[in-house]
Amino acid sequence: MYPLPSSILAQTYQIHHTSTNLMTGTAIKILIVSLACVGQLSTAHAQTGPTQEDAEQNGQNSITWAIGAGGMRSPAWLGSSNTRYDFLPYFAFNWRDIVELNVTDGLSIDLLRGSTWHGGLIGTWRRGRSSRDLGALAEAGIATLSNTLQAGVYLEHVPIKNLTLGVNLSHDIQSTGSAYGNAYIEWDIPVLKPVEHSIKLNREFMNRSAMRRYFSVPAEPAAALGVQAYHPGAGASGTRLGYEAFLPTSHSTGFALGLYWTRLASKPAASPLVRDYGSKTQRTAFAAFLVHF
Repeated sequence: MYPLPSSILAQTYQIHHTSTNLMTGTAIKILIVSLACVGQLSTAHAQTGPTQEDAEQNGQNSITWAIGAGGMRSPAWLGSSNTRYDFLPYFAFNWRDIVELNVTDGLSIDLLRGSTWHGGLIGTWRRGRSSRDLGALAEAGIATLSNTLQAGVYLEHVPIKNLTLGVNLSHDIQSTGSAYGNAYIEWDIPVLKPVEHSIKLNREFMNRSAMRRYFSVPAEPAAALGVQAYHPGAGASGTRLGYEAFLPTSHSTGFALGLYWTRLASKPAASPLVRDYGSKTQRTAFAAFLVHF
């Protein structure tokens, strides 16, 4: 499939309307890193000489790009029952399925490059929440959260064609102490021409710092809201089921669609933020028009 705007808990990997400068700087930094990796990997590849795969790909472009724009509907913040709508600019870069970079999923570098095993480095970002997102909760003292960058590793196994099993671990680059883990399974559904589509099931986990960052309610805001203070520990944060599709409209254009349903786990769902002011069921959808090269 062409690279589509998706990822683990989709509502946390979006561009935030209050952080344009941060996201622009992030994209530039990740792009520089990815291009440097491409240069190093290209040199190593050239030194090893042509392979059978090279022969099969002779005459084909090893670098693909995609650009586009669309819109996204998502929860106002992780656990919110309110909805926000965002313009979604999109770009993606892929070098031989080794180095991949896109606006919403960030950077991944496959260092294993096996036939059934893949693994390497990832770089992503996670959306925070602004006072505008929180509304009256911010007035009561619930903290706003800045967007954060994550760095980590991933490992994937392809036991049979079109089926991928994977895990990844990441942590905030900023000094929040937050760390995250994901276990997922993805099935590329057989193509129903001309549609390409897939289904992905994901389970995310957070350490105590991450869980409290997003779902704790300190004593002072709790008193203002008339609820008990809440300080969760580490554990599962939620399960997400996603469907993605790409409908070509020509050789180089098409529409991308994503539908995601997330159910927050017991510890996030027990937070007064979610229980009294939000929803443990989260829904996200996007649509975009893409041009690929």
